[in-house]
Amino acid sequence: MTDKLPAEVCRQKSPSRWAHVVSSCLVSGLAMFSAGCQLPLAILEKMFPTEKVPATFGLPADHTILVFTDDLENPVAYPPVKRKLTEEINKVLVDKKLAKDVVPYNKLIDLRTAEPDFNRLAVASVGRRLGATLVIYVNIKRFSLKDTPIEALWRGRFSANVRVVDVKEGRLWPDERDGQNVSIKEGTVEDPSETYGAELAGNLAEKLGQKIAGLFHAHEVDRHKPKETESPFD
Repeated sequence: MTDKLPAEVCRQKSPSRWAHVVSSCLVSGLAMFSAGCQLPLAILEKMFPTEKVPATFGLPADHTILVFTDDLENPVAYPPVKRKLTEEINKVLVDKKLAKDVVPYNKLIDLRTAEPDFNRLAVASVGRRLGATLVIYVNIKRFSLKDTPIEALWRGRFSANVRVVDVKEGRLWPDERDGQNVSIKEGTVEDPSETYGAELAGNLAEKLGQKIAGLFHAHEVDRHKPKETESPFD
């Protein structure tokens, strides 16, 4: 006699590996269905932590664009932040091919210095004087590194209203008179370093610049990041 079973019996007693896979999938599918599809959504969010957001406004093609950063209404205490903000927006416009050309920030400064009545000029007029056909007007509403000058903790805030102006046709976007508000806020930081203020200002300008430029092109956002309210500053 032999201890071996006939081959046919062995095949019957040992289900194929494929059968195990199918069985496992069915069990998993039933479990997910019974969980009200919450599990599949959770898995998808783990696999795809970001989502693509379309442009809020599509810029017309083939334009020379001036980014006009203005703090006439709310002067900033640290002027270099305006250059950083402008250059960050210009960089994205060029990288994303959203502009045929951009007007360098230095040209805006030169015109502001040379023209005694600069602050009386219309946005479209400033654009024409600098050879732009389209202006992204960035009206700074708030820039602060601390809640009060004597505050020991840093708490960066940067906010601006944005609108797009064609130098011939006038305002293109948005319909709201004040423009589209864009804001950035940083958490509270305790740092005694004398250089931290400049570092924080640079970070705020870079982030706000990217967020403003993001209005004009599709981009990825963190789907887990809380949505900002209409009053972003505490």
